[in-house]
Amino acid sequence: MTAARHADVDLGTEIECEIDDLIAEHGSERAAIRALLHDMTVLMTDADRSVSRGYLRGLFSHGARPADFVDEQ
Repeated sequence: MTAARHADVDLGTEIECEIDDLIAEHGSERAAIRALLHDMTVLMTDADRSVSRGYLRGLFSHGARPADFVDEQ
């Protein structure tokens, strides 16, 4: 958002200012909500892509981790 965080402002006031900035940026409450939902969807999709699929049902899938090293001395 546009506003910088100030140490002397309480969290509630800061959130209200962020909401005001968001509505001003998008023109209406509905457009602001649409933008927030779009951003949340993009973030969730990105997070889903970065989740490891190596550990399934209590077992590591083939190649998901290196084989146990056995020292042959």
